[in-house]
Amino acid sequence: MIERKPASIGRTLSIPRTATIEGGIDYPGPVVIDGTVLGDVNCLSLVVTERGVIEGTIKSEEVTVMGEVTGEIFANQLTLKAACSVNADIVHKRLLLEDGSFFEGKSRRHTDPLQLL
Repeated sequence: MIERKPASIGRTLSIPRTATIEGGIDYPGPVVIDGTVLGDVNCLSLVVTERGVIEGTIKSEEVTVMGEVTGEIFANQLTLKAACSVNADIVHKRLLLEDGSFFEGKSRRHTDPLQLL
């Protein structure tokens, strides 16, 4: 994983609703996905908005899903918000499932999930 630098943490990479990215994202700071990503996402923190879609593997310290994710998620803290749709195998240190969230897949707790990839 990329070494985190304090200067890059303040800048958020945002993928707008009209954008579709075919390929991976590897970013050292926070990422907000409002569009579609067909590939892996590796970042410091990730928010998938209500209209955001990811098909791939996610690796991040903190992940919040309000939209759709298909694939795998590796996160220290994972929050699945109400009305999200997650069809993925997840490895987490801490998991929060809100009432109304949809999760299909395998869940595994691990002390350091980011080291598994």
